[in-house]
Amino acid sequence: MPTLLESKNGMRSLALKAQACVDNAEMTQAEKKVELDKLEVDLKTFSDSIAMWEQAERLIKGGDAADDAKAEEAAIQRAKGIGQQVVESEAYRNALVAKSNGGRFAYATEVKVPGIIDEGTTFANGFPTGAAGATIMPDYLPGIVELKFRKLLIADLFAQGSTSSNQISYVKETAFNNSAAGVAEKGKKPLSDDIVARVVEQVGKIAHLMKMTDEMIEDAPAFRSFLENRLMFGVKLKEDSELLVGTGYPSVPGLLGRSGFQTDIAAAGTDALGGATTVIDAVYKQITAIRFNAFVEPDAIVIDPLNWQHVQLGKDLNGQYYAGGPFMGSYGNGQYTNVMQFWGLKTVVTPAPLSSKIVVGGFQECGQVFRRSGITVELTNSNVDDFENNLITARGEERLALAIYRAGGFGTVTPTWT
Repeated sequence: MPTLLESKNGMRSLALKAQACVDNAEMTQAEKKVELDKLEVDLKTFSDSIAMWEQAERLIKGGDAADDAKAEEAAIQRAKGIGQQVVESEAYRNALVAKSNGGRFAYATEVKVPGIIDEGTTFANGFPTGAAGATIMPDYLPGIVELKFRKLLIADLFAQGSTSSNQISYVKETAFNNSAAGVAEKGKKPLSDDIVARVVEQVGKIAHLMKMTDEMIEDAPAFRSFLENRLMFGVKLKEDSELLVGTGYPSVPGLLGRSGFQTDIAAAGTDALGGATTVIDAVYKQITAIRFNAFVEPDAIVIDPLNWQHVQLGKDLNGQYYAGGPFMGSYGNGQYTNVMQFWGLKTVVTPAPLSSKIVVGGFQECGQVFRRSGITVELTNSNVDDFENNLITARGEERLALAIYRAGGFGTVTPTWT
């Protein structure tokens, strides 16, 4: 009778032979059955030998019959190698039945093959889906990649002021009828008159809310600070637009909604050589109109990026850039500069809502922004049902007014590009 070690080694050898037989594509199913039947005889011999040796070992150590029976069954199961599992598998028996009935032999084993331990190439819940994917920690970068917004430029064009009231009121001279003339001795002098009117600008409000949970406030203080900054920025972003196109209380009456501007100049331009000259000329004509009619010296031009692109790319009939090429100054002279100037005036290029108009004006002299209060951010848990839902409502707001003293100090150009 073989020893315990010889029996175990024999089991392993038979298991390998059984697997090789099953995988042999050159053997017929009948040949495989005969070969596996032979191996099964030897397999049982080694299995019985292992069971006997392990039973003898238990008897020597001492043990009851029930324990012996359980241990013997466990030993038999452990002694089964892959070959024995293949022979006894239901899939193998089903395959033989199908073969005997004329069906196609499609062998499939129930033996489980361990998977490969990998990290995985797809992701779920932030981690790779492989067997060891959850053990790989991402490289967490600090901070938040913020959205990009346009620069806030409009308010800085105007003069600045503050107020402690909900209205800005000032007296404005609206007409001066000057009848002064040469008068002879003892002649009657002509009568002149002057008209003034009181103007009232309503202080408007720009505000919005955000809601946060108590847990977020406690667990993510950095994100709370980020949201508070967003509250303030949101107010400023809306202010930037309202100072141009606001329709009035409860917000701010914007610049472009005022009456009394210089007559708008329409200009058609093209991207062909010389095609930008009409728009460039129109801007200067509006500068002249403001100087001539309102006696105001313009100090800035506001233009959107697309109109500015057309102007910057304008070329004369010789193909030379009016504003200087990409590397040199105008007509190849001097160094390239990115200073924004149009006819020598400060030029603000912004995607703020302009309705495609180019605005020319004496901003500092003719307009002023009054702030009733700076931007305030306040938090409360008493809004609606915040308290019972563990929510915090954050509010950001400001109050301001725009006074336009001389509407005639502004004018627009409306270009049409083809």
